[in-house]
Amino acid sequence: MTTENTVQFDLPALRVLENEHQYLSYLMDQWHPIVLGFERYIYTEEEAREALSTLRRLIVDFIEPFKNHTDKEEEFLFPMLSKYIGDEQGPVLAVEEEHEEIDAYIGHFLHHTMGDLQELTLQDMKDVVKDAGEAFEVITVHFVKEQSIIFPMVINILRIQEQDQLFEELYTPIVEIGK
Repeated sequence: MTTENTVQFDLPALRVLENEHQYLSYLMDQWHPIVLGFERYIYTEEEAREALSTLRRLIVDFIEPFKNHTDKEEEFLFPMLSKYIGDEQGPVLAVEEEHEEIDAYIGHFLHHTMGDLQELTLQDMKDVVKDAGEAFEVITVHFVKEQSIIFPMVINILRIQEQDQLFEELYTPIVEIGK
């Protein structure tokens, strides 16, 4: 499981992001076992269709909070850090590129599963689920990278006023209440 129930950072802005990472990891833990099932060849063709349908629904449910989270990082966190360290190379550029890579994997998965799943062979389903598996892997490493490289930079580089401003900007929900 990727979910941890402890927070590492005391800074309020980072607590927000860290809590979002934990929530998103919880959501990922709902769909990753299905991916592993495909990797381990545990499904018959009919079971695979049902599993793929469930996987698609869970990933669709994951997209909105994930996108809301990454949008906040790209709109507020990364530009604030870029003032000091730049964004032409280095860690900010690397994590922004990972956002694009994750979007591509999820988009490819959704594109290939939006039609009639009855038309897919067991091998087709296994192949398309690889994109969901890759997305999971990239997101997992991405969260670790942000928490071990980007978050400490917020503490060490940003002024107190900027840290407070960042908290104000980030302190918004990534899920719609009542959904």
